[in-house]
Amino acid sequence: MTSSLVIPCLYNSFSFTPENINDSILYYDVSSFKHVLIPVYANTTHTKMTLPVEPEQATAPTMALAHVSESDSESESESESDSSDSESTVASSVSVASSEASPYCKPNDEFNPSIMSSFTVSPSGAASDSLLWIAYIMLNGHEKFETIDNHYTESNTFKYSLVELTRKHKPILKANKIKLNGIEECIVHKPFINLETLQAIVLCKNISVCIVQDRKYYEIENGTGGGGGEGFIIEKIKGKYVLYECTDKIKTEYLKYIRANYWLMESISTPIRPMSAYKLQDLIDISVKLGLPVANIIPGKFGSMGTEKRKTKPELYEAICKYV
Repeated sequence: MTSSLVIPCLYNSFSFTPENINDSILYYDVSSFKHVLIPVYANTTHTKMTLPVEPEQATAPTMALAHVSESDSESESESESDSSDSESTVASSVSVASSEASPYCKPNDEFNPSIMSSFTVSPSGAASDSLLWIAYIMLNGHEKFETIDNHYTESNTFKYSLVELTRKHKPILKANKIKLNGIEECIVHKPFINLETLQAIVLCKNISVCIVQDRKYYEIENGTGGGGGEGFIIEKIKGKYVLYECTDKIKTEYLKYIRANYWLMESISTPIRPMSAYKLQDLIDISVKLGLPVANIIPGKFGSMGTEKRKTKPELYEAICKYV
């Protein structure tokens, strides 16, 4: 069989018309085939072959294979068996690969943070200051909160007790660079207490609290260095803070997940330091934990595939500041 070159034409190109193809190329004129395109193998020397198939000839594949020699037939059958074996091998390998865990998939025993939604305590109704009442529950218990008759009166009483508490522990606030005047102003005159005020309350009561917001968190540790393992977890969800009431085991598992996947803020008042305090890799790591892109996608011309360009240090820092 004379070696010939078959060129598949995927586009309506002018260069692949019969007038432009030389005599050393074998091609099939697909437009002349009415029903079935049957491959033809010939031993005779030829340059071009156009085989229109009539409807009555479409059911006779033996006519197209009449020119195949016995050796060609045997080699073809061997190649088909080899290809079928290789296909079965590929299929089995694909099934094995699909059964294995992907490196991007979480292991089955990894903590699922969605279960925390069943342990939320969210003061509502008359208790509009969620942070204040979360502090109330942490100090007095959930049962006492449920027995409150007048939230307005109870909130005023609780606020004045917090003022007395912070005044008694002024050295602790000073050691943590918290101004007492600002805390008193927030407790007495502001409609809602802020996170810095909550931090002052927690430090004065010597308890541990982990505050989670989006993909960032901040830990307030007690004097014993417990790291929040047996303390409280507060999270801001849809603009409102909630408190998790669950077992210490679940708290510990959730804290492990938070520390592994979220970004630890520098402080409550100033979450991030100036850009000069970070290396490029530090900002990349922070961006990854916050779920921010570390590269810009440059679109290709004429709809081609785009390319990625790594963000510069100022670009990363600016994106982090906007997120925080």
